[in-house]
Amino acid sequence: MAKKRKKQVAKPKASPATTSRRSKTQKVNWIFAIPALTITLVLFIPALSNGFTNWDDVLYVTNNQLLRDLSGEGLKAIFSTPVVSNYHPLTILSLALNYQMAELNPMSYHLTSVILHLINTALVFWFIWRLSSGNKWVSLFVALLFGIHPMHVESVAWISERKDLLYTLFYVLAMIVYVRYVQTKQMKHLAVVTVLGGLSLLCKPAAIVLPASLLAIDYYMKREWSWKWIIEKIPLFILAGIFAYATLSIQSERAVASVELHSIADRISFAGFGVCWYLLKVIVPYPLSALHPFPNSISVLYYLATAVSIIGVAILAWKVRNRNVLFGFGFYLINLILVLQLISIGNAVVAERYTYVPYISIFFMLGMEIIPRLEGEWSKYKKPIVGLGVAWILVLCFLTWNRISVWKDSQTLWADVLTHYPESTRAWTNKGLNLYDQEEWPQVIEHLSRTLEIDPNYADALEWRSRAYLENKEGEKALADARKFVSLYPQKEAGLFLVARAQDATKDFDGAVANYSTLIQRYPNKPEYYNNRGVLYFNKLKQYQNASADFQQAIGINPQNGSYHLNLSRCYYMMGNQDEARKYALQAKQLGYPIDPSYGELIGVQ
Repeated sequence: MAKKRKKQVAKPKASPATTSRRSKTQKVNWIFAIPALTITLVLFIPALSNGFTNWDDVLYVTNNQLLRDLSGEGLKAIFSTPVVSNYHPLTILSLALNYQMAELNPMSYHLTSVILHLINTALVFWFIWRLSSGNKWVSLFVALLFGIHPMHVESVAWISERKDLLYTLFYVLAMIVYVRYVQTKQMKHLAVVTVLGGLSLLCKPAAIVLPASLLAIDYYMKREWSWKWIIEKIPLFILAGIFAYATLSIQSERAVASVELHSIADRISFAGFGVCWYLLKVIVPYPLSALHPFPNSISVLYYLATAVSIIGVAILAWKVRNRNVLFGFGFYLINLILVLQLISIGNAVVAERYTYVPYISIFFMLGMEIIPRLEGEWSKYKKPIVGLGVAWILVLCFLTWNRISVWKDSQTLWADVLTHYPESTRAWTNKGLNLYDQEEWPQVIEHLSRTLEIDPNYADALEWRSRAYLENKEGEKALADARKFVSLYPQKEAGLFLVARAQDATKDFDGAVANYSTLIQRYPNKPEYYNNRGVLYFNKLKQYQNASADFQQAIGINPQNGSYHLNLSRCYYMMGNQDEARKYALQAKQLGYPIDPSYGELIGVQ
């Protein structure tokens, strides 16, 4: 009996176009990324010879004690301590790793930043490759612009902006994996996206908009709308909410101050201006400045830009149906919304570093709208368009190369700002503070005086000019600045301290003691105030018992400070207690504090 033959069902073969598309989206041709990566590397090599600046680098690196300790306690401190009003522990951890490798050698920090920027450029290439279904020329175009654009120099050349580089790394990786999730519907990819989103948030709170960016990708990839779009992102929305709440809590005082300083109308005009300004700088990134301060008064330009922004968004929402354009502007606005100064925090109305992620979609939109047309309806104009494009890219390269040198040090940085904003109080002050570190007291005073000509009540200039006057032995002037500082900013701790120091310098010792006593009452756990009052008692008032009591208090709070032990030793010597004098001098020596040989000989300590 003949066996029944199984019915064979013909399986439809994938068309060549489908097969080609699938292979392109699954396998990235990295050869096309090489030009973008090479040019970017060459352009940013000069950044390796730059140093630190006194714009936040002091707070993030050079004076940041969190970087010194990677023990269990040190890591706990990193993950529990906000820095510069932000919670970004992975950023601080990366800087701590630099410190462990090279301490305060700036090249190590700059090299890490350049490497991170190159990685981000490669990730942008990969993301665009996935999003464009393997369009090699669009992927190269977007990656090249991302890598070389002058507006991105600030994020790379400024050591304190490590947070931009790190959060972008995890952010773009999350988007790459999300595109894969949309293509495969495999939940493991969605889980990875959530983890990457969390890591991005730990680098910079700006990543709270990632879920909205993923919704924009849903739209671009033509997913059929369902509530699943939202449900699958709930873990990311929860994480974003937690970090948003934490950031608002940390920055609440600054946010309240900004609301009081600028009206709602002003803040809306800042946002409208920002939307247009950032778009204009895509094409014409000149002139640039590390600081673009808030205007003293709102000009017509701000209101005009706001009107253009509102009309533009309305047209996009109701009239435009081009998916490239809607995604391009939508992603751009999503990733810009947090920095449009609707809540005005910081010193700048706009900042170049804020474009690091938002520009990705603008470059993508330009690539998707221009490059395919060069083989189609614009083919007869291909040569002049390509020629103009190459010329524009060469100009961008030139601007980026020159811009990197501006970040060489504090003097070049603030001198550049002052060429664009000669009335910038922050620039004059920071330029003066850089000279403070070099002990150029007359120049420090000159720069800070220029600040106070522009704004007589500028807090930092008053404080540091008072300090500079003290160093320059001009006690009366120091006291005048200190008293004005206290009257204007009574809540600031430094004011009363400066008054006490200036009173000491002008021989008002009783007044100085009284102010140190007030400081001790307010801040009982600050050993330096006990020590300073003790020094006054010892040197000027010859009240050795009082001095001894203060030095003992200082040692009780900070027993590792050798100078406190030596000061107490001298007290005991003056009170005729040779044994105690020797004991505390030896403790100072064990703690690494140098002892004057002549004093050591008096008490028998070699």
